[in-house]
Amino acid sequence: MEDFKQKRFFNSKRVEFEYDGITFYSGNFLNAKEIFIPFDEIIPDAITRETKTSRLFIWITIASGLIFSLALWDIFKIPFAVYMVLVFFSGLIFALFLLLTIFNRKYMLYITTISGYLIDFYDKNPSKEAVEDFLETLKAKTFAYLKEKYAVIDIDLPVEKQIENLNFLKERHVITENEYVALKEKLKNINIDVKGFKF
Repeated sequence: MEDFKQKRFFNSKRVEFEYDGITFYSGNFLNAKEIFIPFDEIIPDAITRETKTSRLFIWITIASGLIFSLALWDIFKIPFAVYMVLVFFSGLIFALFLLLTIFNRKYMLYITTISGYLIDFYDKNPSKEAVEDFLETLKAKTFAYLKEKYAVIDIDLPVEKQIENLNFLKERHVITENEYVALKEKLKNINIDVKGFKF
């Protein structure tokens, strides 16, 4: 998978995978944004899912439903013709906005970055399988890049810095405990004569 696309009404989102990160695009008719996020920043396992409903639609549904109920109970002492118009239109608005509230619900998915930025996607769009496939690809590419960058033992780099890199990979669950121990042992063997080397 080299890119991932989503559309919802007039909104669209797109992710393009680069060598060292992703380019995230989100836009509609009124505005658009494009941002590059390096793999170092992405935490693929930090996923939040949320269901969003329009507050305006909810309040209109509640208000029209209340007016419709009061009209049916004949609370308002009004002429019959006005009563029928009130019942009809309040019932119509109630039914319309109830349907809009239900069908306009947004299922969102957020991926957190180390700096706290949230990358927002539509969950289950275009399908649940496509979203899961994208998340697996994102995780695989992120981990592969981080391993290539930080899980390399370099005799020219300070030992402390390389230990920090290995700890970083372990904390992010990029490498397993066994891989961590093996890399640390390899680093220890290369720098066996370095004074002050500690584990």
